Amino acid sequence: AQRRVLQMSKGKFYAGDFRLGYCAFCKHWYDPTNSAIKPLPGNWWEFDREKEARCMKSVGLKTKGRHTCNKFELKI
Repeated sequence: AQRRVLQMSKGKFYAGDFRLGYCAFCKHWYDPTNSAIKPLPGNWWEFDREKEARCMKSVGLKTKGRHTCNKFELKI
């Protein structure tokens, strides 16, 4: 049996750039286990740009981790 390996469509940025407001880092983006984000050494973060989750501020619409909007509130 073949094993399929799923890979993150990764984006990487410095923690000082949270003002960019990516959905993956927003408290309104429904990812209760924070599976789309990962801290890296040196104050860098990695996130799954393609993962979809519901935005609880936008009537439950699904958005990708790379999207941004004016309702962003940092969850970490």
